[in-house]
Amino acid sequence: MIVNPNDAHHVVKITPRFYPTNTLELKIKNSFKGTVDAVPVLYSFTNDNKLQLSFSYTFSDESSYSISINDNITDEMVYRGLILATTQVTQDYSLTAAKYNWK
Repeated sequence: MIVNPNDAHHVVKITPRFYPTNTLELKIKNSFKGTVDAVPVLYSFTNDNKLQLSFSYTFSDESSYSISINDNITDEMVYRGLILATTQVTQDYSLTAAKYNWK
């Protein structure tokens, strides 16, 4: 997932492992610093069966992060993935051997 670090508020769509019914806990880990932040998140379901997340977080430009989203009640993992924060013009990215490559 790609985010713009110039924006403080982010709205992203993901395909979850399951559709939650409880509140969610979003944890963002800075891959460089090793710090983990718990971030409040609101969610809704879209017509295309995606989970839309809305949260506020200040990302650093040209940095990578890992995220995990858990159900607060059952502690089941809803989603786990990577975030790349960049101000570059949008390009097509592909994930190969745990690295981002752009075309």
